[in-house]
Amino acid sequence: MSDHDDPLAGFSPTRPPAELRARVLAAAREAAAQPAPGLFEALYRDRLLRACAAGLAALVIANALVAGGGTAAPVAFPATFAVGEAEAPEDGGLTAAEQLDELAPLLGDALARSRG
Repeated sequence: MSDHDDPLAGFSPTRPPAELRARVLAAAREAAAQPAPGLFEALYRDRLLRACAAGLAALVIANALVAGGGTAAPVAFPATFAVGEAEAPEDGGLTAAEQLDELAPLLGDALARSRG
């Protein structure tokens, strides 16, 4: 297929200028030579960053006031859970095949009868 027959031939990207690579590399070397500002200098110079830091500090303080600094009380969970009238153990350490008779009401008769 020639370029004349290709409807997408005009969409090919244009080549960048030859001197662009040299200009970009020179600018990158110049930027790398300058030291990066520290945290406090960035906070001093940037108003939006100061506003974000103040908002974050306010949220942390509000969370500490609401939570009260206490830890959550542990919750005791039952060793079994009930579905309908059947109870099934949380984790008996048994395989599914060993628990099949106990789980038959939960699984249904068709699945319980298929032994493998």
